[in-house]
Amino acid sequence: MDGDAVVGHAYYALSERALISYEIEPNVACIYCTEILREYLHKGYGKMMFDYMKDDLKKQGLKGIMVAATDFKEWMHYELFLKQGFKIIKEHAPYKVMYFPLTKENITVKLLDLNYTPSKDKVEVTLFKNFFCPVSPYMYNLIKTVAQSYGDKVKIVEMKATLETIRKYGTAEPLINGKVKFFGPASEDDVKKAIQEETDHFKC
Repeated sequence: MDGDAVVGHAYYALSERALISYEIEPNVACIYCTEILREYLHKGYGKMMFDYMKDDLKKQGLKGIMVAATDFKEWMHYELFLKQGFKIIKEHAPYKVMYFPLTKENITVKLLDLNYTPSKDKVEVTLFKNFFCPVSPYMYNLIKTVAQSYGDKVKIVEMKATLETIRKYGTAEPLINGKVKFFGPASEDDVKKAIQEETDHFKC
């Protein structure tokens, strides 16, 4: 906070109900999203926010804090978490799973396997409603709009991201014909290219 203004946030869920594509032992805080307004960067607000979060979660008795950071400079970049004392415990491009211990030095984390079979009659675009990060609704609507421009060449499947669907399919990422084609923020051209590749392949 800066006076009455919110200038940053750290949004998390407990591992038992976190809507992310990992199997994580109980009692771990899993960060969905962190953000600091641009004009407040490099002024100590990030450290202040994380110090408060660490202290608060430790008082609650949580084992530690986990985040699936990325290689993207613009979005949840792993270097931001290294600065706050997080360590990389697992990697699968473009993600780096990172952990900060509170009451337990190490935790068990397993990436879920992607397990989604699309329709066979046309290219399928699968969208999971998981609006817990500002990137998610933006990408959801962008991908849906681009997919709709293909008319009846593309089938759009929409479903809520729940613990059940994530455990069943192994992801909450948007899928193009059952494949993860991009992660996080992407351009309209990226989305068009991903769908076009599948429609071209479908014709063959």
